[in-house]
Amino acid sequence: MTLPNLVAICAAVQDVVTAVTGIRMAPDTPPETNAISDVVGYCYPGTGSFTEITTGRAAARHTLHLVILTPRRNLRTDYARVIGLGDTVPRALLTAGTLAGTTLQINEVRYTFGAMEWGGQKEFGWLFELETLSAGTLA
Repeated sequence: MTLPNLVAICAAVQDVVTAVTGIRMAPDTPPETNAISDVVGYCYPGTGSFTEITTGRAAARHTLHLVILTPRRNLRTDYARVIGLGDTVPRALLTAGTLAGTTLQINEVRYTFGAMEWGGQKEFGWLFELETLSAGTLA
């Protein structure tokens, strides 16, 4: 198997997130601004490393950032809209296991909750950091 690329891994995360009840949209490419007035999810690469295992084979460890956001309008309703996703999103991701074969596993899911900004807009929700492990050939 060829070492999966970051675009494929992020798209696989988006596929899982799209299926979570309570998230309206999770596009493969994050937009410049959040034009949706409901809950959305965006995944993009954070940090990572590539290590050669043997000639022609490598392992990749990636920290992906997944934000689950809703526009900041009324804290009470914003909170109610996203708080439950702190459990359901990690469970869905860990249940997905290999993310459609793009990873060997998700090692860890960390989170931060609260006020955020996206494209200059005030938002509210979750930032998940997904630690993933992949391996494959370099060809």
